[in-house]
Amino acid sequence: MTRILISTGLAFLTILISACETERAYEFWDISKFRIDSTALQNNEEIKLLYTSRGPDNNKDFTYYIHVIAISQKTGDTVNILTTVDNGFTIDDQDKVFNFFDQNNIATKISQSDVENLKNVEKLKDLEKTPLRNIKKVARDPKFNHIADNNYPTVIGSIGKSGSPQ
Repeated sequence: MTRILISTGLAFLTILISACETERAYEFWDISKFRIDSTALQNNEEIKLLYTSRGPDNNKDFTYYIHVIAISQKTGDTVNILTTVDNGFTIDDQDKVFNFFDQNNIATKISQSDVENLKNVEKLKDLEKTPLRNIKKVARDPKFNHIADNNYPTVIGSIGKSGSPQ
């Protein structure tokens, strides 16, 4: 367990330091490289972050997934998460607990929506019925293949914080 925590801290630190570099050489993997298993994390399951690939831009057109590696706080399993949103994670986030929202969660549907659609009440009503975008590539920074190139199960969704009633 200590080894995992040390590896986690080092990996996260390395990734965040590289994120500060002015120029990153991004490439893309085909989504078929990942072992999709929608049961690897449950909707709203708590996770801690190990790695994020980020992306070459803000992904406004939703042309690729951002690759996140996280540890389930329920099972202790390591899981890949593919998401369209660069949450802007920093080194300060390495010890925080986040929630995974599956592909059917309204948070994920909103994260893949065009901002203009969110302003339209009629389109907003149909958001839950809207299928996920058919994205086929995943951003990667080749300098971190030693972390990102793995065989962990992969889920598609989004990452955030769940509010709890007080």
